[in-house]
Amino acid sequence: MEKEQLQKLIDKVLSGRASAQEEQELDQWYASQDAAQGFTEGLDAQGKNVLGSQLFRNIEQRIQAEEIQEAPVHQLTAPSHRKWWIAAAVVLLLGIGGFYYFNGKPAGQVLASVWQEYKTTNEVKELILPDGSRIWLNAGSGIRYDTAFVSGRREIWLQGEAYFDVAQMESKPFLVHTSHITTLVLGTAFNIDAYEPASNITVTVKDGKVAVSDSIKILTQLVANQRIICKTDGSFRKDTAISSDMMAWTSGQLVFRDMKFSEVAKRLERKFGVELIFRDASIGNCSITASFTETTTLRDILEMLALTNGSVIKTGQNPNQYFISGKKQCK
Repeated sequence: MEKEQLQKLIDKVLSGRASAQEEQELDQWYASQDAAQGFTEGLDAQGKNVLGSQLFRNIEQRIQAEEIQEAPVHQLTAPSHRKWWIAAAVVLLLGIGGFYYFNGKPAGQVLASVWQEYKTTNEVKELILPDGSRIWLNAGSGIRYDTAFVSGRREIWLQGEAYFDVAQMESKPFLVHTSHITTLVLGTAFNIDAYEPASNITVTVKDGKVAVSDSIKILTQLVANQRIICKTDGSFRKDTAISSDMMAWTSGQLVFRDMKFSEVAKRLERKFGVELIFRDASIGNCSITASFTETTTLRDILEMLALTNGSVIKTGQNPNQYFISGKKQCK
């Protein structure tokens, strides 16, 4: 098959305009190739890496979009999307020539990624992305993203917690990667808590709709006032949430609703830069429901928690270290 003919066939398959016979034709051509040497001779290693990364991200975008529209909750199976991966592999064999479909630009105009990274210590930081989306980073959090959106979509890598108010841009889906979970949106406001990726990652939606997936399947879709709590073993729980609680931290407030004392302590540590130590670990299992304004001092918060929980909180030799003890024990 001539290179030009093959390129046209690939473009048809990727754009969804190919007939079943044309898809089979591409299938058969790919199966007959051990290697297509010479097609990528004009690319250096960096060029191939950029092309491969852009290509597969866009193919994955198409697959995820189809999954959301056709079957919100099911596992991806290789046969149903084999044509995409074959086309991807073929384009890589062809080199830059097959890249028109993805970014509408000739090979020589491949964009360069410009990575930006932000981290917070004890403060909340508000950021505005190039597309107009707004992000609030909670204390002890960080994000990394490509400011040029070279992949054709807006991708964020998050550690910690962040609240997102995403600008609508249907041509460039917005994705947030957190450890083993990816959240895909088109335009919405939502919160992701990934402080403890080894245990739970929580996604809560204020407005709009998101799809949450792991490495192999879409777990569920969420709409306003819904959340999902994902565990590393692949299990998850979906329930309702109070959106005002979810975003309270963006204005400096602290809201704890039926939260373990140990988790409350971690949030206070991040916000105030201190260390809270439980003399008895079982105290950390006790449930806390409380809210504090932005101006409430750490001392006042600790005194209130001690009063409501029946515990004793004392400072150590280090002024930034507090010890929590008490008779109350929780399982």
